[in-house]
Amino acid sequence: MEESIYHFRKELQVLGYCKSVVNSYPKYARNLLAYSKEPFGNITAKHIKEYYAYLKTKPNRRKDGNISESHLYSQMLGIKIYFEYLERNGKIKRNPYSLKIKQPVKSERTVFTQEQIKMMYQWCNRLQEKVIVHLCYGCGLRRSEAALLQTTDIRFEEKLLFVRKGKGKKRRVIPLTDLIAKDLKHYYNQTQTYRNTTVFLINALGNALPANSIYDIFKRLVKRIPEIDEKAYCLHSLRHSIATHLLENEMSIEMVRDFLGHSRLGSTQIYTRINLYKLKL
Repeated sequence: MEESIYHFRKELQVLGYCKSVVNSYPKYARNLLAYSKEPFGNITAKHIKEYYAYLKTKPNRRKDGNISESHLYSQMLGIKIYFEYLERNGKIKRNPYSLKIKQPVKSERTVFTQEQIKMMYQWCNRLQEKVIVHLCYGCGLRRSEAALLQTTDIRFEEKLLFVRKGKGKKRRVIPLTDLIAKDLKHYYNQTQTYRNTTVFLINALGNALPANSIYDIFKRLVKRIPEIDEKAYCLHSLRHSIATHLLENEMSIEMVRDFLGHSRLGSTQIYTRINLYKLKL
């Protein structure tokens, strides 16, 4: 089993899948095999259906209820691609995966108002919290991009931030405001004495701060703010918010696309629709 999982992971890397997929899809396939207690060659459509039924009842570790539809879809997609890999490479004669699961409709993007963003900065208790808001709002970084950011990716004096490992391996350069550059440099200088890594965001031990920890810090910050319903927003809402606010301030959609690192203009155009919706209210 482990050999097939190892080579499946390698193929995902060769095919250019993002790091999160390379890490998660082999894990999803391994979980199915562990649950079924069968080698991959003995897995049938019945095993996969039973596992799917089990996942639908699996509790969510982060909040009440079961795992989300999007996470469920992602797990089954990883399993589907695993068996496609096995069939394509002659490891099995026939792909047992036969489920047809509709991709869940993405929920409407939630956006903080500019007033809420101001409150967020005011409620920051630590410099690290402010830096995370700077990176995910002021610089529009994705959570994974913030977690992978290196100290050498920031030119404090030139006020430039380089995203070298963006989604789809897309690179971009982000200009920094005077305040953001100042706070990022202050954080860097403040953490110099106990750093064990070149990753910019670190924990109290000086090691790289994982993406999930960045999310947890943000949620604790928002939870402290009485005027904001923390259940309505996620860390990615900061990225949605800066895109919307830039368009409200009449930045061209092409410039917003480059700022966010979108490959297609259509991915950015969703924010023009958000603006139109807000204007109608």
